Amino acid sequence: MLIKKKTLLIIIIAVFFVVVINFSLFAAENIKSEILIYSAEPEGVMAAVAAARQDKKVTLVMKREKPGGLMTYAALNFLDLNYDGNSNNINKGLFSEWHQKVGGSISFTPQKAEKAFMEMLAAEENIRIINSAQLQQVKLNNDTIKSLRIKKGNLVYNIESDFYIDASQDGDLAAEAGEKFFLGTADMNLKNSWMASTQILKFSNVKPARLKEALKNNKYRASYFRDDHAWGFSEFGKSYQPQASNLRLRGLNIVFIKNQESYDAYINALLLFRVNPLLESSLKQAKKKAAVEAESILVYLQQNLAGFKNSELADLPPELYRRESRHFLTEYQLGVDDLFRQKIFFDAITLASYPLDYQAADHDYPGFVIFNPEYYSIPLRSLIARKNNNLLIVGRSSGYSSLAAASSRVLPVGMNTAEAAAIAAAEALNKNKNLLEIAKDKASLNKIRFNLNLDLSNYPLEKPIIKEEKLLLSLEKLLSWGITIGGYNNNFKLNIIPTEKEFTAIILKIMQKKEAETLYEWVPGSLETLSRDQKLSTYNALKLLLAAESQRVLEMEQKDYFKKALELKLIPEDLEGILAENRNMSRREMIILSAHFLDRFRTPSELKYIRGE
Repeated sequence: MLIKKKTLLIIIIAVFFVVVINFSLFAAENIKSEILIYSAEPEGVMAAVAAARQDKKVTLVMKREKPGGLMTYAALNFLDLNYDGNSNNINKGLFSEWHQKVGGSISFTPQKAEKAFMEMLAAEENIRIINSAQLQQVKLNNDTIKSLRIKKGNLVYNIESDFYIDASQDGDLAAEAGEKFFLGTADMNLKNSWMASTQILKFSNVKPARLKEALKNNKYRASYFRDDHAWGFSEFGKSYQPQASNLRLRGLNIVFIKNQESYDAYINALLLFRVNPLLESSLKQAKKKAAVEAESILVYLQQNLAGFKNSELADLPPELYRRESRHFLTEYQLGVDDLFRQKIFFDAITLASYPLDYQAADHDYPGFVIFNPEYYSIPLRSLIARKNNNLLIVGRSSGYSSLAAASSRVLPVGMNTAEAAAIAAAEALNKNKNLLEIAKDKASLNKIRFNLNLDLSNYPLEKPIIKEEKLLLSLEKLLSWGITIGGYNNNFKLNIIPTEKEFTAIILKIMQKKEAETLYEWVPGSLETLSRDQKLSTYNALKLLLAAESQRVLEMEQKDYFKKALELKLIPEDLEGILAENRNMSRREMIILSAHFLDRFRTPSELKYIRGE
């Protein structure tokens, strides 16, 4: 009997401890804040500080232990700055404050970046930080985010807020809240394609003075050294033969950091292709491959790059630099045409000017610069979510087309938009207005611009890169589908005669991206057979277009090309007189003809929505 009583007592005690443990695991703390910032990427830190300075009660939820994201965990310590015509940095506000803390240069140490972020957060009493946290649930109610359920170790938090700002790289909160998005370049009908990820490499015991001297002697073509960084080395990168597939060493971007008696070097150059930016297993596999390749790159640098003879491979940054993943559909989708027209929106909150630099997405294809705007603005509406009326999305996943994001994704712009988003949320609270109403409220917009030191008084509403209206419209159409580029100098080579091969490539891109019903299996081969690497004449341009329409051009007289093309409505009105006679065709005329051909095909229905057509 005594044994039974002891057994019963042991069971009761065991049950008690199980109940206590479970209670400690699942008992949740309820938190009420006015503005919740999700993620402490550079944008998230700026949003939290800005909201706190607007006297709002702020909760900052961090997935990582410390702030800084890309700058600290991926060691992205080289800034893509945006300059005006006088070479002045146009991104001000809190970004300028942080930038001065890290030295005001184009480069910095990840440790200095982290310290600056922590100092800015610590200075604000209104910010509560929950770090090393996981998002478990988003509770929604009537097109509004009601609360988040956050887990940190054995602790659970239910956080209810008036407004939410998603500052994560991939828009994880927005995705969980049901906001619609597309991945990579899906808006150009390039599925499962996105810019390469990069493993930033770190080397110790480097002697930058020797590299600087070698550059003075022009040892490495088109390479440069200024202050504590060097860049260029395009041919040097191409000459490296990788040991593994689906990676490539591009031109080197090097930041030198003093380390006692020697220097460390951070190199941004190792591109990793076909890495799913949203799949943890894919990222881990890529990191393993990069770590192995780094050993071979070390040997290559030791043998071929001045100053690296005795260098050693240091610990790699724990995360990859991922340039692209989700692009969310917001109240306004910033497009290539907005950047090409250099628009100043009525709800402009910051300026940008970085080139549309789309990094390589596949091993066999280089990246490209679509064009280079002098400036353009970003509207507040590009941050305002469509579904949830109390959500803003800041950073690279904001409402930008994939090609527009090739410029607007850079961190100084993201840090500005994050500050603007926080002030907009504070204004919505102060005035009891929704976010779209704030986007039309002149006083609120002026407050945002004042804080960001943004003066738009000298900017016209539009300043198109190309003045001629017909050509402008045609280029915008082709640019938005990634069918033509102007490069850093916006040189579309308008007066140069294109080749038949060039025109054929454009025709096929148009038909592929528009999923043309007339793109039969024999069409590409037929066009390749008919086109030569010679100057494009008007008659041959019509012949190629007719062949793309499966017309029997080899059975037709050359003089009949124009008549048949006119009958099939392949010729725009303003080119009828030009195409009626046989002569060489300018690139300007080819662009207008190509855009007309593009309009011939309907945009696939699923693309219409994400392209805003």
